Amino acid sequence: MRKVVFILIVLLASGLINESYGQKKDDKLKLESGFFGNKYYKGVWSISRGEAFNMLSENGEAYNLAIEGEKLQKTSTIISAVGAALIGYTVGSALGGAEDPKWYIAGIGGGIVLISIPIYSTGNKKIHEAIEVYNEEELSASLNHKPFIDKISIAAGSDGVGLRLTF
Repeated sequence: MRKVVFILIVLLASGLINESYGQKKDDKLKLESGFFGNKYYKGVWSISRGEAFNMLSENGEAYNLAIEGEKLQKTSTIISAVGAALIGYTVGSALGGAEDPKWYIAGIGGGIVLISIPIYSTGNKKIHEAIEVYNEEELSASLNHKPFIDKISIAAGSDGVGLRLTF
């Protein structure tokens, strides 16, 4: 009976040891894009932008993609702010009682805002791509680890049946 319990304990321990290698599904870096910006998660835990970029800096390609995407998002935000200012100027002058509010300026502002949308979207896609590259690299790196117990087999000999562990 003690041998059976010992075998079960060894099998359970080897399963836990082997499970400890590799990136678990919930340990991935994730990005949720919202109206007020991006939120970064490591597994189920919310992390700051700085922590996420520190993790991405471990992978040069992912880090460069993330920096490029963030630059595009900031550029888009500045462009859309200029467009919104043009719209706001025209609407403000109309509400202020101007005889001839220059509506073409509001149209130009609207066009500028529309131009900024695909720029922001492209930046967001690059950040998502950077996170995918990082997660794939982490997963492939974790698959290269050799487990503690390489092989478990049942062996029979003159003394009886036993468990053979290969390290």
